[in-house]
Amino acid sequence: MKSHLVALRMGTSSSLPACVALAIVALLGAVPVAAEGTLYFADIFKPTYPDGYIRSVYTDGSDLQMLVDTGGGLRGVAVDPAAGKLYWTNVDTDKIRRANLDGTSPEDLVTEGLAFPMAVALHPPLNKLYWGDQTLAQIGSANLDGSNAAPLISTPFHSGLEVDALNGKLYWSTSLTGVEGEILRANLDGSNVEIVVTEIDKPADIALDIAGGKIYWTDYVVDVVRRANLNGSNVETLYVVGANLNPGGIVLDLSDGKVYWGQAVTTNRDKIIRMNLDGSDPEDVIDGFGIVTKIDIILQIPGDLNGDGCVDQRDLGILLADWGCQGGNCPGDVDGDGDTDQSDLGLMLTHWGEGC
Repeated sequence: MKSHLVALRMGTSSSLPACVALAIVALLGAVPVAAEGTLYFADIFKPTYPDGYIRSVYTDGSDLQMLVDTGGGLRGVAVDPAAGKLYWTNVDTDKIRRANLDGTSPEDLVTEGLAFPMAVALHPPLNKLYWGDQTLAQIGSANLDGSNAAPLISTPFHSGLEVDALNGKLYWSTSLTGVEGEILRANLDGSNVEIVVTEIDKPADIALDIAGGKIYWTDYVVDVVRRANLNGSNVETLYVVGANLNPGGIVLDLSDGKVYWGQAVTTNRDKIIRMNLDGSDPEDVIDGFGIVTKIDIILQIPGDLNGDGCVDQRDLGILLADWGCQGGNCPGDVDGDGDTDQSDLGLMLTHWGEGC
């Protein structure tokens, strides 16, 4: 950071004191605001059973895109924002694949030792991906490039799999009977398996709010969206569907305090709904899909200059090193006006700490 400040003094010595003062004031008092985001989701069985697509859409329901034509075996989807990669599982071909976020350059990663891979979850800092296999009743792991693939945990598996990177845990949903299941967790090495949520019908897909101490899930047996504390206590029903209209994939936008999930409207026709984290103010986002089995999200946070989903000192370093750039193609241009100056710093600090 010291070298960046020296560069600033050399380039714009007259403006540096004001910038430093602004940074100090903003860092002490800034309140992060909601960031826009992009939903990436699995859409299967429409218009026919063998059809399946990975799609993307902004969180306001605009700019719907078709990214990958996968066929009807698509189930799990996960994104790695920093690497610009999209991962998915296919239960027809029994493969785990990835591509660029725009769907280009698809490649096979794991092609052996799979029988019905329902879900995939990522832990990029450890260079790891994890998957859950319904037929083999196990969770497996591999490097992000698919190497060193191996079984990790023997467990009944349903469809939800999430990584708690902060505490080094895996969470997943199980299928015990046709109408019963649980949510379990374990260490990332597969040790210390414990039951988190039990005797609450049959949790399907899951989502974690570690900072808020909550786990969220959909249940397509009793058609509800629920949450509980991370230890399984204080189970709350947030949204009741009824009429055998199944909720599907679920994801959280913690910056905006929202839950997004796929929701059946009729047979093999889903929409995406969102509501506040406490279940209030549900609203439709976009309609017209098949079954939405999984959703992931990338927050497009102003100030996240290195694309790792977090606005922090590394992004500030990029901005300061680029201070005074004009004429476009400026790495520190947060507000998109073609230069790097006080307005970019102010916008970054408004989002300081978001996504971290």
